Amino acid sequence: MNALFCLVAVAGIGLSIWAIVMQVSDLRARSESRERIGAGCGGLVDPDLVLGLNSDIDRVELADRYQIDPARRVSNCVVQRVGDSGTVYGHFALTLSVYPADPNADERRIALDDEPFDLRRGGVDDIAGAADHAVPHPLGDGGLGEYESHLVTARALCADGGETSSIEASAIAKYADVATAEDRRTLAGLARQAVERAAEERGCRSQLPALPTEFPEPTFALGPAAGAGGACAWYGRLIAAEGRGSLPDRALAAPAGKASAHDACLLALGEDETRRIWPAYEKTTTRPRDLGIVLLHSPLWVKTETLVGDGTRGIRTGLQDRTAIRPGTAGTDGFAWWASSVCDGRPALHLMQVSYPYDRILRDRLEPLFRAYVDDATERRGCTDVVRPDTADFARH
Repeated sequence: MNALFCLVAVAGIGLSIWAIVMQVSDLRARSESRERIGAGCGGLVDPDLVLGLNSDIDRVELADRYQIDPARRVSNCVVQRVGDSGTVYGHFALTLSVYPADPNADERRIALDDEPFDLRRGGVDDIAGAADHAVPHPLGDGGLGEYESHLVTARALCADGGETSSIEASAIAKYADVATAEDRRTLAGLARQAVERAAEERGCRSQLPALPTEFPEPTFALGPAAGAGGACAWYGRLIAAEGRGSLPDRALAAPAGKASAHDACLLALGEDETRRIWPAYEKTTTRPRDLGIVLLHSPLWVKTETLVGDGTRGIRTGLQDRTAIRPGTAGTDGFAWWASSVCDGRPALHLMQVSYPYDRILRDRLEPLFRAYVDDATERRGCTDVVRPDTADFARH
């Protein structure tokens, strides 16, 4: 019996020692991870907040190719979680964008996203039922920035007279799991912290709004257009007043922020409504698109989007010719239309993209559709100097 007690005691001591060894190992790993995050992300974020994402982790590595440098126009860091087997997984990324005070010194080029529905999902029951990405949600009134399901962007507007116009920091969840509401709140704190520290380092004098108390859940599923609110409320009013006809019956909206520098409204036609309008469309063309392809792979959609401030720089359409879209102008490239204005002293672009062949089907309603959107976007923000496309820009269809 005494021998048994001795064995149990020895085993207990061994387990205790092992637990202490593992605890020390975890503490060392966490300390090393904190140092890696601090160095790789330029000291812009609290490493413990980064480690706390996705149920908390201790071991990370930094992707060697990336490192934050506030002196560069664009830089980022990528934090990877290290599993028990040594395999690395996605965890977190931070992107820092610095806009020079002289717009002509910024050489970045950004193509419009013209595919809100992933064509690789062909064959699903309803491809127009859910978008690939949520539309931007404002942080509060939008003055601080915006967020989606897996990322948060915070923005510092610099006072006039310095070398920098504005700074943006995007905190991104890179793990496969859907980001929780708690994680999005952490990402928002990280983005605000990063842009505040970067602004101080760059000599950007800015007053950042506080984080909001509410973070409405971003969604991917489109709902009935007639009941859409927020950034799609203008569309509900339009179809209530003028009827819908061949216009979209579904909408994906987010709250509308009066100070938002980026918001969007996604509209689409569901399968039943597409079947309803298709015979009339086929009579208008000698080479109609195959209905089966549309239903399975290429839904009919319209996307409206507004960008204010430095986000208007370097935008081009996603088509082969890459038409430049510049503040102070208006026009079309055939599948996208844009207007411009000045909102609170900053340049703004108001965009509408329409899928093919939906642009042909809606040819008589494209101009009033876009006008209703631009009127709402500019009136909501109190914008002036509005420049709209000519009627001829819509008549080409």
